[in-house]
Amino acid sequence: MTHFYTSKALLSSLLFALVLIGCEGTIKTPSEIIISGTIAQDSHWTANTVYVLDQQVTVPSGVSLTIDAGTIIKANPGEASTTSMLVIAKGGKINAKGTADKPIIFTSINDDIDLKNGKESSLSSEDVGLWGGIIILGDAPISLQNGDDETFYTGLNPNTEASYYGGENTDDNSGVLEYVSIRHGGVFIGTGSESNGLTLCGVGNKTTINQVEIYSIQDDGLEIFGGTVNVSNLFVHACGDDGIDLDEGYTGTIDHFIVELSNESESGIEISSGKGNSVGNFNLTNGLVDIKSASNKAPFSADEKAVGSISNISVDNGEAIEAFQSESSEVSSNNDGKSQVDKSIFSWTKIKA
Repeated sequence: MTHFYTSKALLSSLLFALVLIGCEGTIKTPSEIIISGTIAQDSHWTANTVYVLDQQVTVPSGVSLTIDAGTIIKANPGEASTTSMLVIAKGGKINAKGTADKPIIFTSINDDIDLKNGKESSLSSEDVGLWGGIIILGDAPISLQNGDDETFYTGLNPNTEASYYGGENTDDNSGVLEYVSIRHGGVFIGTGSESNGLTLCGVGNKTTINQVEIYSIQDDGLEIFGGTVNVSNLFVHACGDDGIDLDEGYTGTIDHFIVELSNESESGIEISSGKGNSVGNFNLTNGLVDIKSASNKAPFSADEKAVGSISNISVDNGEAIEAFQSESSEVSSNNDGKSQVDKSIFSWTKIKA
């Protein structure tokens, strides 16, 4: 009788696990679930399970993905059509709210990190391009040369609604990223296109991007295509191209950030104007661009039509703190190099700035 009861309990546990997974994933081990394809219904990822992204995972319109503090998400390798990445489609939402003590970590399957058992990351800043990163597609305005208010993200399937971004809703809300660390991403995903650590496309200003670390990415750390989203408390370390890249008429504020360049980096911040009727109007404030380990790199570049403002931003070249300057006549500067960055608030990050 006791033996029968134990078997029945085990069977019930297995059935519960299958119901929990639904159509979005399969069990790899009791504490690891592989996720692939489209998440068809509202889902909740918890810290007692490691979730493994297998190729493109999409949160479609009308669906929300909630991720608990302390959750670790890993991604399988791949490139082009097999790239493992998380895509939040226009109308979809991600609610990823970590804490300083329990950040949410996105990393590679090659990373042996297991914080519950006191095991730190096994990868270094030289490990880049191991997965595709996070892409969020929104409904806020973008500026394109052909005048369209919507386009598809290169590298995603242009024949599906879930690949398009841009619209007229400045207050669009794609959810929350807070105390989130994105590590070791950036791969080739299509002709002339590489993924970044975090890509925000036409994302609106009701979206919260706060306390985000982007660590060791093959291409850009943060790239923003248009939209009105505001970003606060951003830490970017050792990216192969730009730490921050703004394009397609981005109109928003990035406040309180650090960009640390490596020898492989191209520049700290690159800004391109909108290509259509709007050139955008960005605001960069309270930042530090650290080039002391890559003194031959440019801290800043902008095209001649870029419009925006910079204030309280400095450049650390290893010898002195200098004022951050723009060469564009359309970028206003109220900048004396006295950065107001409080490094202590990034103590939760992998680098622990």
